[in-house]
Amino acid sequence: MKRILALKAVGDILLIHVGYLIAFYIQFLLKGEIDAHNLSAYLNVAPWLTVAAIVVFYGYGFYHSSSVRQQWDEILSATICALALLFLITFSLSYMLYQFGFPRRTIAIATFIQFLLILGWRALIVRWSKKYIEPIKLLIVGPAERALERAGHFAKDESGNYQVLAILVDRNGEDFALPVYESYEKLPQVLDEVRPNSILFCSDIPYQARMEMMMEGISRGVDIFIVPDLYEIMIAKSRLEQFNSVPTFRLTGLANGRDQLWKRAMDIGLAVVCGIPAAVVILLAAIALKIESPRAPVFYSQERVSRHGRIFRLYKLRTMIPDAEKNTGPVLAGKDDQRITPVGRILRLTRIDELPQLWNVLKGEMSFIGPRAERPFFVEQYSKNIPGYDYRHFINSGITGLAQVEGNYSTSAEDKLRFDL
Repeated sequence: MKRILALKAVGDILLIHVGYLIAFYIQFLLKGEIDAHNLSAYLNVAPWLTVAAIVVFYGYGFYHSSSVRQQWDEILSATICALALLFLITFSLSYMLYQFGFPRRTIAIATFIQFLLILGWRALIVRWSKKYIEPIKLLIVGPAERALERAGHFAKDESGNYQVLAILVDRNGEDFALPVYESYEKLPQVLDEVRPNSILFCSDIPYQARMEMMMEGISRGVDIFIVPDLYEIMIAKSRLEQFNSVPTFRLTGLANGRDQLWKRAMDIGLAVVCGIPAAVVILLAAIALKIESPRAPVFYSQERVSRHGRIFRLYKLRTMIPDAEKNTGPVLAGKDDQRITPVGRILRLTRIDELPQLWNVLKGEMSFIGPRAERPFFVEQYSKNIPGYDYRHFINSGITGLAQVEGNYSTSAEDKLRFDL
């Protein structure tokens, strides 16, 4: 696995620079020569581009162990978003480093070429991975309702990366198309009969029972995956230190005033730097939206909830038909939502529809990184039904965050909360 990820990273960086060199060659065909000044400007920016590419790709989960098991829609979305961000960074770096000879047209052409090269490289990696990496053979353990829910989620996965062998529940389970074992005490028997290589422990398993089952699995060399509850998420962020000679986990409070001021300054700086290239992209998207629906608005705004429950108006590019919720009331968008227009689907896939939120960042209503801002209607529902949901409102909402990067349409609100925290 590590070799595949290392090979993937090296290939990505090489292809990024190959993309720029091909773009320069195309410019050479158009102009008849490559200007040494232009090429020198690229070479001066290249080391910074390498670092930026590694950081951006890592941030979008390209090199997580789970990335070799991603489905194509996830790969496509992450690649588009990562390259779009890298385009903005490249554009900004050429100005910040005073390398004005790095042609903007070359950056644009290179981004398109990089997209094709990276996707082709991903196709090879996926094909190679499926040949040499076996699917995860999974045993799901937990309360009947939660275990069956998780099993149903895996049943919808068509990637072939996961194979649920059986379910172990605490009591009588419903009929299911898999072997269902009852009573946690049967884990040794189940491991002998089913022989999984991984166990997924759902939340809400009694502490002592889970500890005993975890130790049994670890002693047999089985990989353990745990769906954490709120307490465990908080502990995972702690630091082990001595407190009067007693080993303790230390949890620190939220950022102090100075840290918040620094974060605010970073948000403003990034919003200003990204504002000019983002405005160009928004203009092109607006033209596409007007061609598709001449009488429909380009932008739409909606009330959302941010820090400390404050209501603000969030701005986005319109991706659905006008009055999409006129007959239904508030409804979350689905993967194959018929209300999403063809242009809107592209804008959502590339996250271009989020760019107007730079205005919300400048106004201090949002940050670049933070939990997704939800509508008051859904916040009220989630707060009642999901313990700890309101903790996500201790900080400003963000344009992007771990829940947006790692999650998708099928990710539940409860699991998105786990990413946010």
